[in-house]
Amino acid sequence: MTQKNNPQTPAPWYREPWFWMVMAPLVLVVIVSFVLVSIAVRYGDDTVSDTYYKDSRLYHYSAEQDEQARALGLAGVLLFSPQDSTVSLDLRGNLTYPEKLLLTLSHPVEADLDEHVVLEQVSAGRYRGAVKAPMQHRWYLQVIPELNPEEFRRAQWRLKGEINFNLGNGVPLKPAEL
Repeated sequence: MTQKNNPQTPAPWYREPWFWMVMAPLVLVVIVSFVLVSIAVRYGDDTVSDTYYKDSRLYHYSAEQDEQARALGLAGVLLFSPQDSTVSLDLRGNLTYPEKLLLTLSHPVEADLDEHVVLEQVSAGRYRGAVKAPMQHRWYLQVIPELNPEEFRRAQWRLKGEINFNLGNGVPLKPAEL
């Protein structure tokens, strides 16, 4: 006698509807949990620095850079060109212009988008560099004469600014207000 003809033979476990009614929600919860954890790890919010205490403690050291920039009468204008992905800086002040400057573009939310651009002097007080970051939305800007981004606190001076590409492609740079 075969299984089909015998009404007393139970069906295999994977063909039982009650098994799937109990297990399907549990399996679904496990799958959704893995998906949500992977999304949270991959696209975590970077709005708070991991070294916020250290950064705030060292804030006073960077105020000297702003004072030095003010004493030198430094100011500048950054112009971004989305057509050829370049940026130009017109710098003025009472100083010997360095051959290269470092421009830091900091995204307010995504730290992965931050970029350091080396600006090379093309004439006295005029600098130019290539930008890879997308020229859209809002960015924080900083220009220093130190080329190593890790050594930015050792720079003699700095200029800061903020640009919103939705409003235009140019921005003035000046020492930070105390």
